[in-house]
Amino acid sequence: MYYDEENDYFTRRTTGRYTDLNIINSFNLFLLAVAFFKSKQEFAYRRHCHPVYEIIIPTAGEYKCLLNGKELSVMPGELLLVQEGDWHQDFFHAGTEFTAISFAVNNPEKTDYLNPANANVKQKLFKNDIATVNQKTAFLRDNESDTLLELLETKNANQSDSRNYYILDGVFHAFFWKVIALFPEEQLSQIFVKDMNNEAAKHLLLKIFEKNIHGKLDVPRIAAGMGMSRSQLTSKCKDIIGESPARAFIRYKLKRAKTYLKDSQFSIKQISEIMGFEDQFHFSKTFKRFYGCSPAEYRKKE
Repeated sequence: MYYDEENDYFTRRTTGRYTDLNIINSFNLFLLAVAFFKSKQEFAYRRHCHPVYEIIIPTAGEYKCLLNGKELSVMPGELLLVQEGDWHQDFFHAGTEFTAISFAVNNPEKTDYLNPANANVKQKLFKNDIATVNQKTAFLRDNESDTLLELLETKNANQSDSRNYYILDGVFHAFFWKVIALFPEEQLSQIFVKDMNNEAAKHLLLKIFEKNIHGKLDVPRIAAGMGMSRSQLTSKCKDIIGESPARAFIRYKLKRAKTYLKDSQFSIKQISEIMGFEDQFHFSKTFKRFYGCSPAEYRKKE
């Protein structure tokens, strides 16, 4: 995740530049609602089919339900993840308390994440053919669940302030990936696993690009850094970025060069040197091949 730099002037440890990511994770999460529930007496909630995902976190008493026809019991310190399309019925006792976090998952194949019935494709996070996955109880350390609930509740916040949504959404995203990490990979859907693996590979690739952005980088060195053969690297790059590793590296350098052209007083010659091109002519020729105009023309437009 981090890379280190050291020279005569400074040392620095930093992450890759996330703003340089060209492809956003195709599984976009949408926090829909956070509900804090407390039962006053025993009753059974109506049986219903979930249109979205829901994470249920008991905070007091035993939480019981029927999930896809199977009886479940979840205690404080545990959680239950219910998938869209699951049939669910809650059974409450007086004093039962839990937090329910509803969210949707949108991917490019899905047309309407708020109404899965109208979607062209329904893609689950977990394999459809493993019924026990839906009933899996994932264990959390008490301090993790307590911190989550403390942040989610925001009792002292101005509830009319729309900025609170972004606070909740950020907390939820962090918590979601903690939950996903609790499940064995074989229980996740193949598309979801592929997406996560591609994101990890893309992050490593861009980290290598960033570390070498001011110099030269050939395909064998990229492949070695990725722990792949040249053919594997070429295939993976086309899968996650859509072009060859050499071309992707040049595009990465040029994207940074555009920033220098727009926001700095460096001359075009200086920028070509900073970005590790052979000379100004090579830089200008490459820039025009990618963007259809010379660096000088781009700078004038900006």
